[in-house]
Amino acid sequence: MSSDNKKLVKNFFTSKYYRNTADFEKYIHPKIKIDWNSSKGFFQFDYDKFKSMSTEMGKSFENMSPEFSHLLEEKNKVCARFTYNVETMESQDLIGLADFFSIWEIKNNQLYRGYIMSQPIDDGLDDILSFINDHY
Repeated sequence: MSSDNKKLVKNFFTSKYYRNTADFEKYIHPKIKIDWNSSKGFFQFDYDKFKSMSTEMGKSFENMSPEFSHLLEEKNKVCARFTYNVETMESQDLIGLADFFSIWEIKNNQLYRGYIMSQPIDDGLDDILSFINDHY
């Protein structure tokens, strides 16, 4: 059974927040803070920086489709593990972009504090199969 907080996180990532300002504002707390460890290094985002990055993604990707393997909740925190598949302007085929592991603190029914780790997708069979389960 999904909780409201798990639904909130899932709905955010399946929304068009990167192309639709109303979706972004619906899900993102105005005082959000994100610490992101990526293959390119460590980044910190506040509301304006995260909105700017999301808008830039919307210019590059027609569609972003997450495939969740895990959505776990404890109190007001949700942990999500997923792969983002994207559709570019040049191709309507979904292309694996990156694997993500994130922890989100929910405040006032919005994403308030985020911790993200990401790496480019490994399209090997073992990686793909690790995302196929029924944990959430």
